[in-house]
Amino acid sequence: MVGMRWKSGGGERVVAKEQKSTVDRFAETERLLERITPWSGEVPPGYAVDFLGIRTDGKFLWNAVHPFAGGYVSTERPTVANYGEGWFEVADWLASACDARGRYVTISLGASYGYQLVGAWKALQALNPLPSLLVAVEPVSENCTWIRSHMVTNGIDPDAQWIIQAAVAADNEPVLFPVGAPGSGRNSCVEINAEPFRQTAMDLLRRDGACERVLENILLHNSTGIVRDLGLGLSGEVKFVSAVRLQDVLAPLDRVDLLEVDIQRSEAEIFPPALGLLSRKVRRIHIGTHGKDVHSMLSALFRAAGWEVVFDYGPGRHITPRGSLDLGDGILTARNPVV
Repeated sequence: MVGMRWKSGGGERVVAKEQKSTVDRFAETERLLERITPWSGEVPPGYAVDFLGIRTDGKFLWNAVHPFAGGYVSTERPTVANYGEGWFEVADWLASACDARGRYVTISLGASYGYQLVGAWKALQALNPLPSLLVAVEPVSENCTWIRSHMVTNGIDPDAQWIIQAAVAADNEPVLFPVGAPGSGRNSCVEINAEPFRQTAMDLLRRDGACERVLENILLHNSTGIVRDLGLGLSGEVKFVSAVRLQDVLAPLDRVDLLEVDIQRSEAEIFPPALGLLSRKVRRIHIGTHGKDVHSMLSALFRAAGWEVVFDYGPGRHITPRGSLDLGDGILTARNPVV
């Protein structure tokens, strides 16, 4: 293996004013939460459980500190105080489930082990049971295996869903991607697939006399053998993976109730060219944004296209109508009033 490692940098932190335009949406979410009785019951050893009764294998939770000993568990409804960023994810699960009609369709780009998809499905069962389709787009093969497992654990047939093993990109050319650290969500092709990284890697490989070794890895193992440091003690092996455009994922679908996106700055590349199709097909979008620049660009993009921006909190510290909120990634929820 060729060891090439780069440290991940920290994000900028800001303090924002209270966003009064979302007060009604906070109250709306709380009313929906009141319709759900928090789950309680026996949990098998090795699993965590949440208020919807979603059981999660502890090995999927890379940063968890709990022993997952099993036994009787009583959960509570989420609040901004006890769920933080996760509260806004729950808000979009609930709102999209209530708005659905006929069939509920949700897509998760950068699906990891399928947490968002299973959460949205559980919300649907609690508030508005309908036939459904869950679409996962995820380039890490171990994550795709975990998606299937997580679905089965929670009563979902993975063979009836779409699990697409690919990265989301601006075109369909294969991309360099750090494959590894399943469940962490720290993988991204934005930097390592760009020309500067490729050229730097080539220069270093020539310097170290490692070009032949990398060529052998590519031809025999479909991998460069280069190790990418993802931060927090995690790493991924740089491989070429298949890529799909957002337009490709949307094309076979007539209507999407919730599009959830967490793709580590690739959101800046994929949304502008797909905006027209999004406006014709997608009801609600939840984006974990990465960087103030990306967040501001996407917020302006959807506002200009006539979407209602429901939650708009960039990376940093904020005062919300329900208390303080400290975010590493930004939160952007946009609702399409036409679809």
